[in-house]
Amino acid sequence: MNTLKHLLKAALLFTVALLQNCKKEAINTPAAPPKQGMYALINDTAWTAVTITALLEYDASTGKIFTLRGTTGDKIIQLTAIQNNVAAGNNFPVGPANKNFDSFGYYIMPIHRALTEQNPTAGTVAGTSLVITSIDTANRLISGTFSFPQADTAYDAIGNVTVVQNNLITNGFFKQVHYVYTP
Repeated sequence: MNTLKHLLKAALLFTVALLQNCKKEAINTPAAPPKQGMYALINDTAWTAVTITALLEYDASTGKIFTLRGTTGDKIIQLTAIQNNVAAGNNFPVGPANKNFDSFGYYIMPIHRALTEQNPTAGTVAGTSLVITSIDTANRLISGTFSFPQADTAYDAIGNVTVVQNNLITNGFFKQVHYVYTP
């Protein structure tokens, strides 16, 4: 009987020690997207802009140029859409932007890192999308969605490509972002 008690105590101590060494697996739940502002997944990692600037410019020779830039830490996403042959005004068409004049950028500061090219992605590249979902011209608020691929090319000291870092920006949106209009 004494031996059985010692075996049970040993088994109990072994079980307790085993359970203490087991680690719970961390649940990696992404943060909920914000209700306002600018958000995207960069290579499946949530990114939310801390600083957002939106500008709608009119130039008689170019047309309307909508530029949206979001920044968090050293990461920047910049979207540009151009509407040609239009009159001045603080509006922009709702719907898909004209892919021939879109430009998508994902940059890591400093933008011109030594031996690295960070180029914007043209709107004609497969996988690019910029859709204006709503615009409130009275309050100058704009909303939309975006996604695009992007690549950084790194070079060695004599100009040979050493690596190409491909990035995928998906599920992007901007909601109720205030824009500045300059005629």
